[in-house]
Amino acid sequence: MDLVQLTSFVEVAERGTVAAAAAALGYTAPAVSQHLAKLETSLGTTLFDRVGGRLTLTSAGATLRPIAVDMLDLEARARADVGASSSVRHVVFAGFASAISTVLIPQLDLLRDRATVEIHESEDTEALRDLGLGRVDVVLTQEYEGFAAERNRRFVYTPLISDRLRLVLPPRMPATTTVEQLGDEPWLLNGQGTRCAQATMAILSNAGITPHVAATVADNSTLLALVAAGHGATIVPERVLDDLHHRVTLADQALPTTRTIHAVTRRATHDSLAAILDLLSLPGPVATTPGRRGAGRGRTANTRR
Repeated sequence: MDLVQLTSFVEVAERGTVAAAAAALGYTAPAVSQHLAKLETSLGTTLFDRVGGRLTLTSAGATLRPIAVDMLDLEARARADVGASSSVRHVVFAGFASAISTVLIPQLDLLRDRATVEIHESEDTEALRDLGLGRVDVVLTQEYEGFAAERNRRFVYTPLISDRLRLVLPPRMPATTTVEQLGDEPWLLNGQGTRCAQATMAILSNAGITPHVAATVADNSTLLALVAAGHGATIVPERVLDDLHHRVTLADQALPTTRTIHAVTRRATHDSLAAILDLLSLPGPVATTPGRRGAGRGRTANTRR
């Protein structure tokens, strides 16, 4: 079977339309349709049914899909192993913004000594899909303690850093304020349906609070600016506060949940990326900024520990 045809097949199976697969691959839609037609002809069977404008796998297509993925993984492993002797390689990273800031940026100089680096901001679902399709080499993703995340057996998950969740309050509130005392306060969620938002809702539920959600904001700087403006309280991972420039109060209360950032790679290419992953595990430079002393009332707080 032709690997180009298999690549188009897997892309269409993942994305649901020829147009979306063509856009991801850089082909025209007719070219992808031709790849599928030739693959079906060579196998003597239909691989897709059209349902409501989308393509869904037939039973034959569903049988072929894991085999095609294994074949493409084997090709990726061959390319990675053969190219491992090269002094400089190209590595594509994808991940959410704060992981890029926390994990990648502090190590960029070291990474660029080993590879040319390409970085894409992307949320977990999209990034992991692109990893499975071979469009990305390393995904930075996150898992929260107490929230089991489904893991793909094709991937290797390497833990990089862990941090606890912190309660962040408007500057008018004292650091001794606890979650349990905030039942009547508005709450700000860190993104819509994100793992951080889910963890926050669980913490509030355990405290007996049904929150009034006053804002749902994915951008961390905007979220903290809203807290500083007195719009509500929020809960975020401690690393989000590394570059905090807003006047907020960081509560003293120890929350029961931690967040871990992982580097996720395909098992087929994991060994060839070992040196890159080792660099990501190194501690980044510690920033020294005014106000680092802490979380007192109304201070601009910096929480790198």
